[in-house]
This record gives sequence, C-alpha cells and structure tokens, in this order.
Amino acid sequence: QKAERIGDQVLALDVKRVADWLQALVRTLKAYRMYLPNNPTLHKFQSDLEARTWSCLKEIGDIVLNVQQFDLLFEDYSVYHNAAREESLAFRFFTDGVRQITFREGLEPQELRGVLEVLKKATDASQGQDDVVTLLWERDFRHIEYVHISIEDLMDGSTSQGYEPDEGAVEGGGIPWPSRAETPEEDAPVAVPGESILERSDDWSPKAPITPSWDETVGVQFTLSESESQQMTDAIRVEEERPLLNEVLEIVAAILTSEEEPTSFLESASAFQKFIELALEEGDLARANHLLSRLRTIAAKKSETHSELRGLAEQVIREIGRPSFLGQFAPILNAHPDLDPGLLTNFLVQIGPTSAGAVCDLLGQVNHMKHRRALCEALAISCKDDVDVLISRLGDSRWYVIRNVVYVLGRIAHQGVERALDRALHHEDVRVRKEAVRALGNIESPTSRAFLVSAFRDIDASVRIQAALTLAQKRDDRAAQSIWGAIQAPEFVRRDQNERRVFFEAVGKSGSDPFVPRLHEMLTRGGIFRGGNEEERMNAALALAWLGSPKAIEVLNHELTSKREPVRKAVESALETVRNAAGKRQDSMEEEPTASGMGSEEGSQ
Repeated sequence: QKAERIGDQVLALDVKRVADWLQALVRTLKAYRMYLPNNPTLHKFQSDLEARTWSCLKEIGDIVLNVQQFDLLFEDYSVYHNAAREESLAFRFFTDGVRQITFREGLEPQELRGVLEVLKKATDASQGQDDVVTLLWERDFRHIEYVHISIEDLMDGSTSQGYEPDEGAVEGGGIPWPSRAETPEEDAPVAVPGESILERSDDWSPKAPITPSWDETVGVQFTLSESESQQMTDAIRVEEERPLLNEVLEIVAAILTSEEEPTSFLESASAFQKFIELALEEGDLARANHLLSRLRTIAAKKSETHSELRGLAEQVIREIGRPSFLGQFAPILNAHPDLDPGLLTNFLVQIGPTSAGAVCDLLGQVNHMKHRRALCEALAISCKDDVDVLISRLGDSRWYVIRNVVYVLGRIAHQGVERALDRALHHEDVRVRKEAVRALGNIESPTSRAFLVSAFRDIDASVRIQAALTLAQKRDDRAAQSIWGAIQAPEFVRRDQNERRVFFEAVGKSGSDPFVPRLHEMLTRGGIFRGGNEEERMNAALALAWLGSPKAIEVLNHELTSKREPVRKAVESALETVRNAAGKRQDSMEEEPTASGMGSEEGSQ
C-alpha cells in the first residue's frame, strides 16, 4: 500500500513535468510564428524547450500522449487543454485522425525542430492547414510514433454515431430499432367535435415541440453580478496558485518518516530525490538545499533505531551528484547569474566528496566567476581528506580547469601534493604557473620551498615576482636567504627594474638583522651592479625600510642626516613608499609615522 502511495506521488510529479514541457512547446510554437529564424529570442525559447525535452525523456522515459477533442492525456491525466478550435493542438490532431502520439527516448534536436515545423504548418490558416498525418508521414521521424484512423473511418465517424449492442445481446435478434422508412405513412385522423386526438405511442414525430435545455447559439443565458464574478475569479486564482507540489512533498516526507523496512525506505527516499532534482532543474537552490537537508535530517533520526537506513539515504544523495545529472546544471547556472553562490556551495557540500568529479567538470562549463568560486569552495571543503580526484584533474586539456583545481589544492594545503603542483609549475600557460606558486606558498614543507625557489628561474617575470612575494610571506631568514641568492645570481642584473625592486622588497619583508650590514653597505657605497649604483642604493634603502627592525631603523635614521645627497634621497624615498603602503592598509591612521614609528610598525608584521 505504501508503494502504491509513493507511485501515485511520483506519477503526479511526472504529470507536472509533461504539462510544463507542453507549455514550453506551445510557447516555442508561438515564437516560431512571431520571430525570424535568426532572432535571439526564438533561440532562447528553442534552448529552453530542448532542455525540458531531454530532461523529461530522461526522467520519465517515453512520453505517450492520448488525443481527445480538446485535451492531450498523459497516464489518463489531462496535461493540455484548449477549447479554442483555431489554435488548439489537441483539436488539430483529433480532427485529422491522430489518436495517440509518442515521443521516444533518443529524440534528436532536428526531430524536435521538425515537429515544431509540422505544428506550425498544421495550425497556420494562411497555409491552408495541411493535414497533420500527411505532414508527419512526410517527415518519417525515427523517435516519434503516432496512431491514427483512416479517412473513411474519420468521415463515417463525423456523419453518424455507431451503435454498439449491449453486452450479451443476441446478434441479429431482439426488437428492431424503429425506422420511419419501415412504417407506412398514414393520413392524420380527423377530429370529432368534442373529442381530443391522442398521439400514438409509436409515433416518432410527436407534435409537441421539443426544445433543448441549452442551445449554444442562444448565447449566455445568465450573467454574474460584479461581486460574484470577482469571487469566482478569486477562487480560480486561489486554486491555480495552490501549492500542489508542496502538498505532495509533505505526503512523501510523512511516508518516508514512517517507513521501517529498508526496501520501502529506499523507494520513498528515491521519490524524495526527484523533488530535489526538480528544484535544481528550476534553478531554485534554496528549495534544493532545504529538501536535501530535510532528507538528511529524516535519515539521521531514523538511523537512531534503524542504523542501516542512513546508508540508504547516503546512496540516494550520492545519486544526485552523478555526473549525468549535475552536468545538466551548467546551463542553468549560466542562465541565472543572480543565483546565490553560497547556496550553491552549501548544496554541493551536502552531497559530499562523491560529486567532486562532476563538480570539476562543471568548472569547465560555468561562465560566471562567482559560480566557479562557489564550485572551488565546495571542492575545498568536500575533498579536504581525499585529494586524489583533484590531482587526477591536473591533466585536463583546459588551462582554466587546471588553474581552478590548483587553487583548490592550495586551499586544502595538504603535504604530499607538492609534486603534483610541480607539474602545474611547468604548465605552458603562465596563469596556471602563477596559481601553482600561490598554492605552494600555502604548504609548509621543505619540498614546497624548494619548488618556490625553482620558480625564480621561470621564463616569465610575473611568475618570478609571484614566487618572491610568496616566499617572503614565510617571514624567516631561510626565505630571505633564498631570495638574496637570486639577487646575487649573474642573470639578476638582466632582469627589468621593477622585478629587481620587488626582490629587494621581498628580502626586507622576510629578513632580519643579519641582512642589515649587507644592505647598509649597498646603500652607502654602491654594490655589485656596474653603472646601477643609484638604483641599487634605492633598492637597499627600500629593503631596510621594509625590514623595520630596530637595527634597520637606526641605520635609516643615521643616513637621513648623511652629507651625501643621493643617500639621503634614497632613504627619504624608501620611507615615503613604506608610509604610503601602510596608509593604504590602515586608513584610520591619523599621523604619519617617523622613521622610528615606521620601523616598529613594520617590525610587528
């Protein structure tokens, strides 16, 4: 009995899917009449219809529609009704003899467009409304079948009503149906004065006039008052807005809560799954999150007494995350840029790590950046204990997918993934290599440091700069020494001025007092670069300012009073640069710091 109730609820959901699909078909047919073939609005209607068609066929299977005069029936439920004969699809099918039409799984896009062309011709009065059966026969669709009656039967049916004898009646026996042709015409009796003439009981043309109880040609035989009309309109609106889907959902939830047997629980949970998938297809992430959370809550409560039911619920939830279903979610995200990314992340996290593969596929299909960030956030949370699926995606042919996966690995920051990130560090796209540098910076291990230092030899200056700044965030002498080693390398002098400046800044941000004598000497007496003393002096002063230790501040304060103008200007410029940077980080700072104040500020970072 419970299985029958669940079946009824699933059937109700399928009926709604088919009805929505037919509404989309009618809307697209109207768009075919209104717009030119290359109009973007028409393309939008076509895309929506195709998405609904594939979804319906995938979830329901073959769609079999029985044709009545003004209705199309699915599983004996009306999913389309239109009594306007000029525009009713059902009436067009019915009058042309079609009694059933079936759309099979595997329906191809060109077949769907062909059906629209057939319906357009069949309902276009300007083209003479060609016969539907002929148009369908000419197209010879592979995945569309129809049942029709012959023209002779159609003509016979339109001129007379067939009489079927009662069940059990003897063929050829019984009282014959009265017929005027079999009764000889008699003269009308002559009335005798004072007597009335009684009609015979077998006279099939009585003189008493018979009028129909209602004649369509008469028109409206009664009218409603304005208040009655408003009341009826309100009642119709209330009925139309009645949330039947919510009522069905509550019934399924109640059944799911009461289930005790694993098989019945799985059937009810599978029905609940369809509601979640329907919410996703409609782009309602809030409802999808709520339903998924509710399913987990019911399963958790049931598992207190039946531990095996939690595993069955997880099985259903994993099914939601299957690639074949989540892959259909990309067009929905692309069509709704206003969807809350937080809801998207939360939904995917609720599904769990089994959806990671499908989410990685979505990264290559979603257009909006905020949605890609939400997908990355979900992966970072779901895969924190299992990164193998992410590492396997580093071989993807799309650079942007690899960059996003590298970002996620950096967020997780597991030791042991450094060698996988080294592959990304040698990727042909510079954006992937820069992301790999940032990801390695989040992992604290000797291996990650070694790979960061190796990035100093990258062919692209932006990658080398990113490696220096990332390593500087370690804020220890080991990092500073590695950067200083790059500065002393012979090829460093051939780097551009901005890159050399960034490397000295990185030394200052990561180093400590052991570097002060080296920088002081470079500031006052020049350095290792031929003809580049003034630039070198400026870079040394900048490194000391960013170093910010008491010993470094002491050197800067002393050189502020130097008799050598280039030294003074270098120190003043360096302090001004650091002050401006500090001001941007602390807009509330009311006074500019002196050299000593700046040193204490930078030293605390």
